[in-house]
Amino acid sequence: MKMLPLLPDSPVKVVRDAARAVRRTANLMIQRVTAETFNILLGLPGLVVTEYALERQGEQEVLHLFCQHEHEVAICLRCGQVSDVLHEQEERAIRHLDIWGKATYVHFPSRRFDCKHCRKPFTESLSWVESKRRESTAYELHVYEQCKHTDQAAVAEREGLHPETVRGIFQRWARRAEKQRQAMRTRVRCLGVDEISLRKGHQQFALVLSDLERHCVLAVLPERSQKAFEAWLDGLSEAERQAIRLVAMDMWGPYRGVVRSKLPHTQIVADRFHVTKQLNEALGKIRRRLQASDPASYELLKGIRWILVRRRAELKPEEEAKLQTALDAFPELRTAYLLKERFVAIADKIQDRSQAERFLQAWVYEVQASGLVQLVKFTQTLQHWWEEFLNYFNEGFTSAVVEGLNNAIRATIRRAYGYHVFEHFRLHVLVEHGSLSTPIPQI
Repeated sequence: MKMLPLLPDSPVKVVRDAARAVRRTANLMIQRVTAETFNILLGLPGLVVTEYALERQGEQEVLHLFCQHEHEVAICLRCGQVSDVLHEQEERAIRHLDIWGKATYVHFPSRRFDCKHCRKPFTESLSWVESKRRESTAYELHVYEQCKHTDQAAVAEREGLHPETVRGIFQRWARRAEKQRQAMRTRVRCLGVDEISLRKGHQQFALVLSDLERHCVLAVLPERSQKAFEAWLDGLSEAERQAIRLVAMDMWGPYRGVVRSKLPHTQIVADRFHVTKQLNEALGKIRRRLQASDPASYELLKGIRWILVRRRAELKPEEEAKLQTALDAFPELRTAYLLKERFVAIADKIQDRSQAERFLQAWVYEVQASGLVQLVKFTQTLQHWWEEFLNYFNEGFTSAVVEGLNNAIRATIRRAYGYHVFEHFRLHVLVEHGSLSTPIPQI
């Protein structure tokens, strides 16, 4: 065996191409190939490959590996004693990781022993495959990792498995990963609360709870109700509830009531992006009213919807020209647009709560003096959430993380062409966006 120096302790760098792999060989511990090398690389401890066969199935080539046990004894799972008394055995085949692009099956005798101590038969436990499974643990994890970012039908087609087999593998390992996270729960300091539509136009919503600091989903609840939110908070320990110091949410009263009741020590932040969204909706109502007044106005305001809600500094020259033409033609729209831009500037540039309150009060008076009914209604909503919105200026926390996660969740829904079973949807979201660690096998 040739021993070469290993790399010093440093951040792990992934080898992404062959050229880098060549440069790193000087730091590897190189070993000679022996008769046992294939058994080691195969990752099936306790087995020895004795024969193989190749089989053609359509366009795919299948590799069959025939193995024997390395030892003639097994350990009883009940008492831990070693037994060499064979009770019975039968041939068993397990799907394993592909070798050289070939679907690989491992054939070996499954053995049952008689325990001299317990006086009962037991089935031999193998470290590389779980009980009553037809796929090795390494192969199941391979399928599970693929399902994180690919729809299960595509994984089943690629691996030559039945879709129900892929679904079962994913759900089993996903639930295991979720249980492991629950056993080692990290306390959340900043909680994000928002809902997402499961089916457009069907009024089906789920409640998404997120960790705003770790940028991950904590839970997905089947309904956006006060009762569901309360039940989730009740499931937390007292220490976990005390650890939550900030909750960012949209302006929906029941959520605020739950937080005030269950987390009285927590600061509530009315999410700045939801507040701005309501302001943009009020501006849109003014635009639609003016657009419907006559055909000329309709043509002049056609295609300006998104230009009005975008920040003026981000507009292209042609969009700026179109906007200026519309504002010059409609003084009422010009007033509403400038008020919107001033509100966004306050939220962007001011970081002191007391200063923000003075500017916002002046802004509200200006809106009320303008006489624009839609904006006046918005100020009434804003005043109803006045303290919660001012809390935004304490630390600048928003639900932007939640909105980003919601966009990613929508992509998950589109990729799966929708979900008929909520539990399947919930598991996919937690696995893909919940920062679940790789589940630990149970042997």
